[in-house]
Amino acid sequence: MIRPFVLAVVAMVIFLPQLRAQTFNVVNVNVVGNKVASTSLILSVAGIKKGDELTASVTQEAVSRLYGLGFFRDIEILAEEVTGGLNLTIKVTELPKLGVLKFTGNKEIKTNDIKEKLNLTGGSYLSQNLIYEKRNKITDIYGEKGYYLVQVDFGLQYSQDSSIADLTYNISEGSKVKVEKVVLTGNERVPAKDIIGKMRNRKRGLLKSSNFDKEKYPEDMEKIITYLHNKGFIDAYLKSDSIAIDSARNRMTIYLDIYEGPRYYFGTTQFTGNEVLPDEILASVLKYKENAVFDNEKFDESIYEIYFLYQEKGHLHVRVIDDRKTSDSLINITFDIVEGLPSEINLVRILGNTRTKEKVIRREMSIRPGQVFHRSLLIRSVRDIMQLNYFGNVTPDITNLPSGDVDVVVTVEEKPTAQVSAGAGYSGVDKFVGTFGLGIPNFRGMGQNLSLNMDIGSTTNSYSLSFTEPWAFSTPTSVGVDLYSTNREWYSDYTEGRRGGAIRIGRRLRWPDNYFRAYARYRIEGDRFYDFSDSYTASHSELTIDAYEEYVPVYDTSGTIIIDYTLDTTYNYEYGSPLVGSLERFNKNWLTLSSVELSVIRDSRDLPQFATRGSIISYSLEQSGGILGGFWEYQKHVLTVSKFIPLLWKFVLASQVTAGLVSSPGADTTILESERFSPGGTGYSGIIRGYDDGSLTPDSTITRYVTTNYYDATSGSDSILVETVIDTTTYTTRVRGKYMLVGNFELQLPIIENQLYGLAFFDIGNSWLHQSDINLSNLYRGVGLGFRLVVPGIGTIGFDFGYALDEHGDDGKGWKPHFQVGTTFR
Repeated sequence: MIRPFVLAVVAMVIFLPQLRAQTFNVVNVNVVGNKVASTSLILSVAGIKKGDELTASVTQEAVSRLYGLGFFRDIEILAEEVTGGLNLTIKVTELPKLGVLKFTGNKEIKTNDIKEKLNLTGGSYLSQNLIYEKRNKITDIYGEKGYYLVQVDFGLQYSQDSSIADLTYNISEGSKVKVEKVVLTGNERVPAKDIIGKMRNRKRGLLKSSNFDKEKYPEDMEKIITYLHNKGFIDAYLKSDSIAIDSARNRMTIYLDIYEGPRYYFGTTQFTGNEVLPDEILASVLKYKENAVFDNEKFDESIYEIYFLYQEKGHLHVRVIDDRKTSDSLINITFDIVEGLPSEINLVRILGNTRTKEKVIRREMSIRPGQVFHRSLLIRSVRDIMQLNYFGNVTPDITNLPSGDVDVVVTVEEKPTAQVSAGAGYSGVDKFVGTFGLGIPNFRGMGQNLSLNMDIGSTTNSYSLSFTEPWAFSTPTSVGVDLYSTNREWYSDYTEGRRGGAIRIGRRLRWPDNYFRAYARYRIEGDRFYDFSDSYTASHSELTIDAYEEYVPVYDTSGTIIIDYTLDTTYNYEYGSPLVGSLERFNKNWLTLSSVELSVIRDSRDLPQFATRGSIISYSLEQSGGILGGFWEYQKHVLTVSKFIPLLWKFVLASQVTAGLVSSPGADTTILESERFSPGGTGYSGIIRGYDDGSLTPDSTITRYVTTNYYDATSGSDSILVETVIDTTTYTTRVRGKYMLVGNFELQLPIIENQLYGLAFFDIGNSWLHQSDINLSNLYRGVGLGFRLVVPGIGTIGFDFGYALDEHGDDGKGWKPHFQVGTTFR
């Protein structure tokens, strides 16, 4: 008779070693309890098959491998003795699979953000270890945000067959822990407040958060040691750090203990091995002075400058080995330099240009194959490629060759350049305007510029077509042509019509340096003024009044005369010749403008938009009339100086000053109205935000003669001229200035690099009619905030809120919104 028996895994581990004399072979293996995991998978992983000899180690390893799958909550191996050996049964209890993952109570951190960091997806097997591991991960996520008192519980809701479970984490966030104080010990000569002031995690002012930031804590530790090293304490290190949290008040104290050590100073500096560059040149780029407090940062900068000097000479493989020897508190430095040989440029490769022709990029580069490598030329090449404004990024790379020479690889990142825009806008001058524009700055990938613009509105109709070839005749010579037609109503007084064209030519210069360019433009157009309003005519013309006086009786309601005679006067107004300065004097005729404009520009900006360093200096002279012919005759000068200065972090100070002068050899009547200056708002004459567009123009006193003819129109007789009286009246009218001075200052900050910028601004300026009127104490000022957004396919748009600091006309101090296309520094 067969004696059945069941052996549990633990029993087999205990008793099988005692039965070594008796061996058992596996007759058959079955699997029970599995619902999701396949039988073949379990048998394969267990590794026990028919005919195997069953030992304790074989059983242990099988169980271990099965648990390693992460599918099972419990595993048993049951054995039944049969003829010829054992029947084995592998009994498994599967873990439930994750159905829905839920979170409750999380307000400060979004559910999707927690899920992304947990990396726990539906269908995962839920073990107790996994559930607790993810709970601890949630605690860590909150800890990184300063929520150290967070509490996380969990609950499971099983399906009917227990194969699936929904997991819910219940979160009690609590409040952020604030740093109340930092206790520093070990410092003897450096004040604790100076060291602690370098930390992000410290008690800060009202406008800055004191919440503990776990991610910044390691940086804080590095910052304080770096600060000490830069103060000459180069042996300083952090001995210990710890934190204590008062959970009742959500306050944290940070304890730091440092070793300060002695303070060191720069001693002598010597150079060895240098032949290409003399000691004097190398010493001139050092960022430190002898006997100054040793500063690690300045020391590292000095080494960088030495490398830069050699790389500028083509010695890319130079090695600078610094040997520092301490003598008391002095650190004497010897730079041992292995100069090597200069490297030449073998190949210049351009990658990433999917639309732009390679020659368009290559012609902007100052480096050429066969040249000795100069780092400044590589930097200049990158700058000039970026100035094309076709690329979002330009990345240079240098590949060393076995010969010692190098290949230069420039990778460009194309950005959308074609700009198609359609929409509507509003301005104080043009009112509502519908716009359509097509701009292709990189036409056919050849660097050519083609643009078509149409503005159609109740007060403005404008059409323009422009084309520019930047490299005519395969030389750095630009040639362009413009055609345009505009009709614009000005302040409901009259309409100005302009139609014409221009031919442009420009050239890059090598003197005084290669940042200079010169341009010339010939413009011919017709201008006329028409559709004058009645109010404009009435206020800009001579006036004749005919007064008809008649004596008539006055009757009461019964028809009885109560007054024999009373004087009754009727008036007839007749407008005569236009006054001086009135545009009606041109009789709506087309008047020809023929002018030549010469411009010189030096542009050393690092970027064409939102520059972070560099400057622009431009001067233009326009001469019209005279030997050029045409009706309009004037000379116009405009000087603009812009400077871009990087400040702390990513802040940039952009400043610009514009001065303008327009004059005529004859009467001012030959100066075209639109060529005068009318700053204010965001107009092109001069930007002074906080005021209406074009409103900051001077007033002029106009004398008008009023002729009054008095006629006797008594009943029964013809009107007889009795008396003529000529009076003079004066009134002020706003005209555009002949002199202008405008300054703009902006503090710019990239919110999203190359896409969204915030700014704070200060504008100041005015215009004057006569030189004697210029008074720099009579400048209008505006301040405010704004933003600029780069929209692919449209360009840069912006919105500013400007506050007028000075009263102007009937407008008091106050806020005004301004819409801009492009940047202030255009």
